[in-house]
Amino acid sequence: IGNISMTNLESGVVIEAEQRDDQRLGLWTFEVEGNADVSIRIEGPEQFPTVWKARTPNAAGFWYAGAIFGVKTATFEAFLESLAELTQQEIGQTDAVQLYGEPLPLTTNDLDAWTDAQITVYDGAGQVHEAITLILDEETGGLMLSGTEPQPIAAFTATDLAPGNIALVIDASDGRSTVVEYEAEAGDLLSAFAFTLPLEAP
Repeated sequence: IGNISMTNLESGVVIEAEQRDDQRLGLWTFEVEGNADVSIRIEGPEQFPTVWKARTPNAAGFWYAGAIFGVKTATFEAFLESLAELTQQEIGQTDAVQLYGEPLPLTTNDLDAWTDAQITVYDGAGQVHEAITLILDEETGGLMLSGTEPQPIAAFTATDLAPGNIALVIDASDGRSTVVEYEAEAGDLLSAFAFTLPLEAP
């Protein structure tokens, strides 16, 4: 039970995904224009409406199982509760937009670039939010707030954002930067999972 839709960001056309195989209900299919910037929305009764950004392939293609997904409400609410304890702040308004991301370093240089990276989010009301950055706690394997010693960012989040046009801006410590824009509705979770930096100049 759920729904997946894709919006062409240039034309505004919305396409609903189809389940064409009754024996494989986890398989959803789009017929879309190739090489187009799109927004993908995954909705379900036990999930935050989860929004991904992508570019469609030039020919037939597929995402491996788990490559994109809807985030379970219980899982992310537990994360927000833990984050509230860490930051000593009230977090997680139900009518706001949340953003969560995890870096995916592809090289040693990427790992260094994520150390002390600056992550800023501009929300739909024009407010500027410095993302909360988290590092890996080597003793527990969990996440903790970034400290005074430089360490690679393991996760980042911006909470209680105003819906509308939201921009995620990442300035890596090696000078690389990238911007991702989302069109968000109240209650959305914006996905920046497995986030990669632009390729290094040759």
